[in-house]
This record gives sequence, C-alpha cells and structure tokens, in this order.
Amino acid sequence: MKKFWLLVAAMLTVFSLSVVYASDIIIHIKADAQTARPRSELPVISARIAGSICQTEIRDYTGRVSISVETTEGDTLITQTESVCDSIQFDTDVSSLIDGEYTITYTLEDSTIFCGEFEK
Repeated sequence: MKKFWLLVAAMLTVFSLSVVYASDIIIHIKADAQTARPRSELPVISARIAGSICQTEIRDYTGRVSISVETTEGDTLITQTESVCDSIQFDTDVSSLIDGEYTITYTLEDSTIFCGEFEK
C-alpha cells in the first residue's frame, strides 16, 4: 500500500510540474493605424500565451490577416498570414523566442492594426 501512495504522489508531482498556465494578451487597436476606409464594426481579436503557443481567436471579420511578433526594439521574429471567414482560431508557435517582452501585431487587409504585448 505504501508503494501505491508513493506512486500516486510521484504522478501528482509530475502532473503539477507539467501544467501550463495561460496568460491573456490585451489586444487593442493601434491609435495611429491608417485604414483605407472607416469600419462601422471592428473585429474582435483575443489572444493568450500558453507555454510556447500563442492562441488567437478572431471574430466578426472576413479577409486576410497578417500576424507578426516583434521584439521591443522592433525586430520582426515571426510572421504568418491567415484567411478568416467570419471567425477563426489558430496557434502561433513562439517556442523559438527567448525569455523577454514582445509585441504581437495583427494587420487586416484594410491596414487596420491591432496589437498587444506579452512576456515569454
């Protein structure tokens, strides 16, 4: 019986070490973003960092969106493009980034820009 409880304790320790905590990224529209024409409705963009993955959800938008991850100095490290038809959920692999602060930017086809900051 003692071996059983030791095994359970060891398993709980392993599981508790492997839990990945997600951290929300506050996404906002960039104040100086130029748009081809004003939008009556803005898409909803939410993102969170969970381990080495940035999970993004975009709703109320149809078109292409370009995603980039930059350093605080403005160096672009990751780029990706997604096609959206009303809504989409997708992941961006940020495992190659070293620990630090980054900006994630979402640029819509009409040049509307959303961005947020996160720490890895």
